[in-house]
Amino acid sequence: MRCLLATISLLAAALAAPACSSRDSSSQPSRYDAGPPPRRVIGAPPRHVRALPPHAIGVEGVGPYKLGVSMSQILSTLPSGPRMALLQIPGVLDYTVVRDEGLLVGGERQGPATFIAIVRQSIARTEAGISVGSPLEAVEQSLGPTLVAPSVVRDPALWVGAKLPNARFVIGEGRVIGVMLTGGSATSAAMVAQVAVDGDAGVPAARCDRSASARDFTGAAAGVTFAAACLGGADGVGVAGDLVVVAAKSAGDARARRVATTEVRGLRWAAPIEIDRGRDEIVAVAENRDGDVRKFTVVALRLEGGKLVRVAESDAYRLDEQRAAWIGATLDELALHLVVRLDGDELVAGGVLVHEGRSGNRELAPLLPVTIRRRGRTAEIERPRVEAVDAGVDDDTVSERTDAGD
Repeated sequence: MRCLLATISLLAAALAAPACSSRDSSSQPSRYDAGPPPRRVIGAPPRHVRALPPHAIGVEGVGPYKLGVSMSQILSTLPSGPRMALLQIPGVLDYTVVRDEGLLVGGERQGPATFIAIVRQSIARTEAGISVGSPLEAVEQSLGPTLVAPSVVRDPALWVGAKLPNARFVIGEGRVIGVMLTGGSATSAAMVAQVAVDGDAGVPAARCDRSASARDFTGAAAGVTFAAACLGGADGVGVAGDLVVVAAKSAGDARARRVATTEVRGLRWAAPIEIDRGRDEIVAVAENRDGDVRKFTVVALRLEGGKLVRVAESDAYRLDEQRAAWIGATLDELALHLVVRLDGDELVAGGVLVHEGRSGNRELAPLLPVTIRRRGRTAEIERPRVEAVDAGVDDDTVSERTDAGD
């Protein structure tokens, strides 16, 4: 029995020895045959490094998106998702666009980018932090004073500042709802060339004397705020409902008085525009709905013989449900804010289209320019040009109304 146990112990020890030897050998560190260890190789960075918002808003563009750069080049810098699309409404818009995170970059087909629209908060901002959602007061303090040119008038919903003259800030309820930058716009060039600013900023003044203030017209028409103008017999123009009102300011013992009025159905706003040095006419913009058609009309008025005479009138833009559907919108989702400038003996209308989508998405785009002849009572229209132009009174107080043909 003892011999049997001894034999088993010897066999067990013999079997265990190779296993221990194997474990010991595996625990030894491996050695290279010769030479130093291989070098670590770091791969090349990605070909395109994408800039992330918030982007910087400047005269040249927004972040990596620059005005004047070809649309194909802009598309090549974007991820594989976005693609070029058409933003087209006959007689209103005609652009190739690229959408990217609250930005809309557009231009002519096979051409350069001519506009960049910012439509979402926190996507882009100026050096001072102005962006979509900023109050108008902050915008005026940062980018002001307001840029004014005698030969350019614009919708009160559009604001342009002297420090960023090619940007139009679209204002809604006292705040910025969108920003649109344009490049090579004839309107911007005209405004820079004839720059005048609100207030005493030490820059060249307008060629027409617009020194009269709203207080100088007190008593001319209750509830009407007048803007200074050189109309030849009247010094200011104001709006009361559908009435364009012109008045003479107070001077010495003479009180301010109403000179003439005329009715423009659907009147939205009116402003003086300089036609010759020291002589203004009035541009009035109206919007009317006829069935399912919305018409945006530009009327030019001249004071002659104590009456306001129409020297031009044209339906510059027409929208209906069928045309609105071209960009996936309904008629009620679209708003047009017009800008009108003088070009020789003609007026050129343009401005900004705003699309407020059902899902809260917003888009901005410049309107195609429309030329309106000032000769004759019925104005002719040429459309489009290449360049983008580019935001109650009691009845007994103002009772004088003239016929539409006056």
